[in-house]
Amino acid sequence: MPVTSPTLVPRPSTLPLVLPRAPRVNPTPIPKIDRYPGRMNRDLQREMDDLSDEEKEIEDDNIVIRDRGFRWLIPIGRHTTQLEEMNEAEDDSEDSDTGQSGGGPSINEDGEENDESGPDLDASMEDMDEGETANTDAEDMNDVTEDFEERSSDV
Repeated sequence: MPVTSPTLVPRPSTLPLVLPRAPRVNPTPIPKIDRYPGRMNRDLQREMDDLSDEEKEIEDDNIVIRDRGFRWLIPIGRHTTQLEEMNEAEDDSEDSDTGQSGGGPSINEDGEENDESGPDLDASMEDMDEGETANTDAEDMNDVTEDFEERSSDV
């Protein structure tokens, strides 16, 4: 129901105001001016120790992540774990110290491979390259000297 009033100022309401009063804000004090604005009060030694401890923890975590499955995980396409492969490599290196070579086939002065693992499959075939190389080298040298002699005689 509307209430009419003879003035422009409304009458006070009959119901009390339920909201609490707003807090009054006091002005904050101005901070003191420091003569050296970049100066901080820090314990550098303690911070360095904390950082080195954190670095060690991170390195340990990285080692744990890298070595996960080292003893029990068999990679795809392999038949042994990484630990077993490492142990076999150590055994092979001990055997090579006693006189066995783990390298590939050796090459002799003629340029042929010495592979004792199997028979020579082309032993029955005649090597056609040996005779031609000696003759062609001598013939090439004769051709070069003849060309040089002809040029020198023309001058």
